[in-house]
Formats: sequence, structure tokens, C-alpha cells
Amino acid sequence: MRGSLDLRRLRYFQVIADCGSMSAAARLLNLAQPALSYHVAELERLTGHVLFERSRDGVRLTEAGRLLRQHASAIVSQVDEAEQALERLGRQHSLPAQRVRIAVISSLAAGLTPLLLERVSSELPGITLHIQEAGTRDIAQKLERGEADIALYLTGNTGRTDEPIAREKLFHVSAGDGTIEDTIALAMLVRQPLVLPAPGNPLRNFVDTIARQHGLNLDVALEVDGSRSRLTAVRNGMGATIVGAHAIGEVGVKNGLVVREITAPTLFRPIYLGIRRELDPHLANSMRGLLAGCLVTLGLEATSP
Repeated sequence: MRGSLDLRRLRYFQVIADCGSMSAAARLLNLAQPALSYHVAELERLTGHVLFERSRDGVRLTEAGRLLRQHASAIVSQVDEAEQALERLGRQHSLPAQRVRIAVISSLAAGLTPLLLERVSSELPGITLHIQEAGTRDIAQKLERGEADIALYLTGNTGRTDEPIAREKLFHVSAGDGTIEDTIALAMLVRQPLVLPAPGNPLRNFVDTIARQHGLNLDVALEVDGSRSRLTAVRNGMGATIVGAHAIGEVGVKNGLVVREITAPTLFRPIYLGIRRELDPHLANSMRGLLAGCLVTLGLEATSP
């Protein structure tokens, strides 16, 4: 049996064991079921053991199968870790020491900065970060003038190669009113005064566009650009507001505010990644991956380029 355990077949074996079904595993692996059955048969022939009990309800591991799964999990995990370590080493060796200027919208900067600094220090030790906090319009100008290498902001520019990197769920925030519902339908927003940014602000433009698409006329009683200032206005009884998921940590019942998920439809605003054209492509790809991971850690949802 020496030399008979093939890593690819061990991965297939794990997926089948997890799914409990050959057909389900074949769909997950995007393989034809006969091909997958062949690999299992070869694995059983080479090991000299029946690894699965077959039945109409699917497959179940035998004693030998359970033993193999225990070792296969450790083997595959170690190989994955080795590949990741080599990938990190390759990035470190391929990128020269340099300074990278990243412009980030204010609503994300506080949470993103410590995460990004930690991950860049670990995975790209030759890179020094200069993080700039600004509004979307200022960030766009910084990128255009070459004052920022990478930008995270709310409005993509089709004249460049901006791409959506994540999306953030939006929530309704109001003063405590005794209501226990944890959701609010979009159509219900017309029944109360709102505190929103002024027209031209990306969040305001997004909310206005959604409202028009659903035939709603919002009652904007007060225009305040900063999210913290808007929340203060809400706390003082001047209306309700809309904020992104990342800002939810700053509010809550303890501050006299009620946070509800907006439904029918659920609202997501896109976060765009802008990259200076002259930035080294290898560095840009490395930073793109790190930023996407950080945003997911912050509670945003990753989007495909």
C-alpha cells in the first residue's frame, strides 16, 4: 500500500464523507459521479479496505473509512497550511519595501485601520502604510491627483478600473419608542421624518435612488453629513436615520436608540476599490486580497470582482 494515498483522492474522500452522498459530493466537486466513484474504488483497491457502506440513503464510513478520515483531515490541513505559508513567503519576496497610501471613507477607517496594519505587518512586512481618512468625494480626488495609491469608497468611477470589493447592509436607527420589531419595511420609512446626508453624498444618492425605484417620497427633515452627528440628532428626537452595518457598533439600546434591519427589500450599498494605475500589479493584487479579508472581518459581505 506504500505510496497509494493520493492527495487529490483524499480531498475527494473528505467531501464524500462530509456530504454522505456520492451524488451530492459530485455536484459540489463539479465532477461526474462515475468519475468520482472510480476514484473511490481506486482508493479502496489501493488501501485494501472498503471505506464506505453504500445504501439507498447514501454512504456511510466504515471503520477503515473513519480511521482514514482522521488522518486525511490532518494531511489535507497541513498541505493547505503549507501552501498558504509559501504563498505568503512568495508575496514577501516579490514585493520591494515601499510606502502605500490608502484612502478610506470615515465610516470604515476606525475599524479597518488596526486590522489592516496587523495583516500587512504579518504578510507584507516590507510595506509601510499611510492611511488617510476622508469622504468619498475627497478620496476620488486624491486618487485622480496621485495622492493615494488605493482607495476604499462608496462611488465607483467607470473612467478608472474601480471594482466593487464588498457590500454593506444598511439599517434604520430611531429613538427608543417601545417597538419590539427588529425589522422595518422600506415603505414604512415614509411615515417618519428622516435625518440624512445632503444630496450629493453617496449614501443620500443611494437611498434616494432606491426610494424613487419603489415610488416612495421620503420626508427628509434634516440634512447632516456625518454619521455620528446624524445619530446625535436622532437621539435628540429630530427623526430617524439610515447607517451602514459597520456603524451599528456605535449605537444601540443602551444609548437610547433602536436599530432595525430594513426589509422589502434589504438594502446593501457597494464599497468600491480604486487603485492608482501606476501601482505595481503584484502589490495591488496582494493589497486587494488583504482588504477584502479585513472588510469581511468587519461584517461586510465580499463581492466578486
